[in-house]
This record gives sequence, C-alpha cells and structure tokens, in this order.
Amino acid sequence: MAVPLEALHTHTLRGDVMVQQSRMDLPEANIVETYQFGESKVHICDNYVAQTPEAIQKVLKNLHAKGWDIALKLREQGIEV
Repeated sequence: MAVPLEALHTHTLRGDVMVQQSRMDLPEANIVETYQFGESKVHICDNYVAQTPEAIQKVLKNLHAKGWDIALKLREQGIEV
C-alpha cells in the first residue's frame, strides 16, 4: 500500500559547511544560458568565470584534484577508468 505524501519532495542543500561557505562568498548569479539534461538544470553564469591567470590555474588545479579523487574512488570499486 502506498503512503500518501503531504508535500512533494524537493532537493535542498545538504549540511556541507564547505559548500555553504563557498556559495556565500560568490556574488549573485548572472545567468546567461540555461540547459536541461533530463531532470537536471544547468545554469551558465558569466560572473563566475576566472579571469586572472592565477584564478584560472587555481580552477584547473581544483578540477584536476577532483578528477583524480573520482578516478581513485571508481578504481576502488573495481570500475575501470
């Protein structure tokens, strides 16, 4: 028997302090494009773009580190990367 829901489920920001802190440091988004992939919506903001060489290198370093984290976790699960 299905249990009726009083309200629809909505996704909210988890209690991750790092995510909350980093979002608080960002300016209000200036959305210039929006894409829909299935049920996911992606907003492209032009004021979040790294513009100095130092900022660009920091972004690339963070992307590289996160990519390795993902690859290592997948390999631990036996998934070929």
